[in-house]
Amino acid sequence: MPRVHSFKVRIETGAQGTAGLVQFNFNSHTMPFQTTTGSTESGAVFEGEFVVDSFCHSLTLVGPDSGTWDIDAMTVEFECDEMEPYSVHYGAVSLDDATEVNLWRPAPAPVFDV
Repeated sequence: MPRVHSFKVRIETGAQGTAGLVQFNFNSHTMPFQTTTGSTESGAVFEGEFVVDSFCHSLTLVGPDSGTWDIDAMTVEFECDEMEPYSVHYGAVSLDDATEVNLWRPAPAPVFDV
């Protein structure tokens, strides 16, 4: 299990946006992003970053406190100790106050010719 230095998200909001703080759960601790740009309004792009410096057991994006948030696409970039940064791309999902989406994916296995 790698030690995660930081992660960044890029979220493209669909038809139904949301207002309020974007939060995530890291190892069952709910937190807001440290650095953000953009918004989560309909058709907008939100970007957030958080420096973790911890081992990741779980990482989820939390739904809004009220209403529904339609996400058209999402990209998460991970920077972990002793490896190259890597990105994970996600498709459309709708979140509400009872749902979360799993963002954690371990790094892909190395590829080499034999």
